[in-house]
Amino acid sequence: MIENNFSNRVYRKHQEKLFALVRMPIVTEETVQEAILYMCEIVADMLAVDTVSIWHFDTSHRSISCQVAYSHESGTHHPKLTVHRELAPDYFDALQTERILSFEDVRSHPWVKDLYKEYFVEGKRVYSMLDAPIYANNRATGVICCETFLPRKWNYLEELIVSTLADFIAILYFRLDRQLVDERIHQLAYTDELTGLMNKYAFVEEVDQLRQQARGFLGAVLYIRADDFRSIEDAIGTETSNLIVKEMAKRLRAVIDESRMARTSQSGFVIWVPYGERRKIRSFAEHLCEQVTRAPYRVNELDVVLTTSAFISIEHESRSTLDMIHTTRVVAGQSDEKRGVIKFFEEAMAQEASERLLLEMNLRTGVISGQFELYFQPKVNASSGKLKGFEGLMRWNHPERGLVPPLDFIPLAESTGVIIDLEEWAFVTACRQLKRWHERGDRYELALNLSARHFLSERVVEKFAQIAREEGVSTSYLTLEITESVGMENQKHVIDRFVAFREEGFSISIDDFGTGFSAFVYLKHYPIHEIKIDRQFIQVTENDPTGNVIVESIVDLARGLNLKTVCEGVETPEQWNALRELGCDEMQGYYFSRPLPLEELEEWIVDYTTQKRDA
Repeated sequence: MIENNFSNRVYRKHQEKLFALVRMPIVTEETVQEAILYMCEIVADMLAVDTVSIWHFDTSHRSISCQVAYSHESGTHHPKLTVHRELAPDYFDALQTERILSFEDVRSHPWVKDLYKEYFVEGKRVYSMLDAPIYANNRATGVICCETFLPRKWNYLEELIVSTLADFIAILYFRLDRQLVDERIHQLAYTDELTGLMNKYAFVEEVDQLRQQARGFLGAVLYIRADDFRSIEDAIGTETSNLIVKEMAKRLRAVIDESRMARTSQSGFVIWVPYGERRKIRSFAEHLCEQVTRAPYRVNELDVVLTTSAFISIEHESRSTLDMIHTTRVVAGQSDEKRGVIKFFEEAMAQEASERLLLEMNLRTGVISGQFELYFQPKVNASSGKLKGFEGLMRWNHPERGLVPPLDFIPLAESTGVIIDLEEWAFVTACRQLKRWHERGDRYELALNLSARHFLSERVVEKFAQIAREEGVSTSYLTLEITESVGMENQKHVIDRFVAFREEGFSISIDDFGTGFSAFVYLKHYPIHEIKIDRQFIQVTENDPTGNVIVESIVDLARGLNLKTVCEGVETPEQWNALRELGCDEMQGYYFSRPLPLEELEEWIVDYTTQKRDA
């Protein structure tokens, strides 16, 4: 009995220690385990029992396993014991409903008699047992178990002590769980889950402290990102592109202390540079970009080649860390269409960014309110001059600014994603006009530009094919023009997309052919139908024999591969004659007509066809 084995002085000593354990200021898995071990010793002393053990349920509550045990003979140990519910269902049920479970003779009690020989800590030696469930969230999550080798009739005080100890343990578990939840919440609030780096908010706090400690010394924020990563994501999907982002973070960690780096956009990272000298920062930025792009990114048997750009904001006392991050994004926003850029923020850029934002807002409004119009530029047979068809070109009729040049809104539309809505509108409009021409007997062909972002987007082939069917137009009269740079991100994906368009009956034309280092990759690997020779080669044909040689080489190569050639930018009859002699198939340019709105185009068609008929 406890009254015969325990003095008030010792009882108070243990009681004070128990309360101190429950109130300990720092709760970790280690401190909780230490506290539980000590509690087992205390209980063994207070109740004069032979063993004390603590058991935990699994998540399904179908089994319970011993975590730690203490005995006067063996000290602390960790028996590998697990009891499954089917061995003692009544005992498992009682743990969920009873405050205390006392057994004077475990050998005969129906709840546990089949367990004691093999599943009690001391097996066959155990005679009496006192258990108290450990509750959390109104459910037993474990049990503290006291065992004796001699018969014992448990009294109320002993039951009270064990149940109180179980509550103390539950409090510790609750504090530990709460701390883990708080740590997780903090992690979610301050950590980028994909890379494990700081997020923007944690970065701002960290850099604010660094700036405070280094007053009088200039630093800088550097923003580094993969160029045109949206196109990569469109092409290979978010999950696969996330693997590239993680690898980017890994490569940056090899160069930069991660306490000075955060991920702030899909493929963008900000870095605190503790010096503000421009030449030194530029050199550092170049080194970072080289480290990130030095080798292709191997993902799912694909080798993805990245280029990166870096944008830098030098520290200024009047500018907060958050503002510095913003200014690097301002510079980045003005360089969306470029690759491999290293650029510093200048004050004038803020005004340009404001104007850009206004233009973007107007652009979205223009799409919704129907401010766009499709112009058409004629394409003629190079040999006969016969009208073959047209290229459809978007024009923006702004209510205040008038006709906005394509170079002012196309790059913005591409960087913001508005280009997809615009090009779908242009495709529907073109199909409807093409049908009108065909219904009156003019079997013209029609070409439309397709941005890289749209070309690589999901279901673009199915969408365009469905539109053509709904508008009653044969896809064999439709050509989609893409720039040659579109195929550099993911060659296999681009080939698959070309094949899909071809299977639906569309023709694919490579626009501005010859301006990039990769131009002839298309001729070797990609199933295209025609190439448009860039105007810079056309404009030198009159006076520069080198231009003639280049055009002739491209035309001969295309003819050998059974590809049609289109020469754009023809402005004089001399250019027409020279290109015709070189073997070009079709032409377009201001010599024939500038891009025209539909009403003017119809007048031009009448005039041109009449002249050709009378000639």
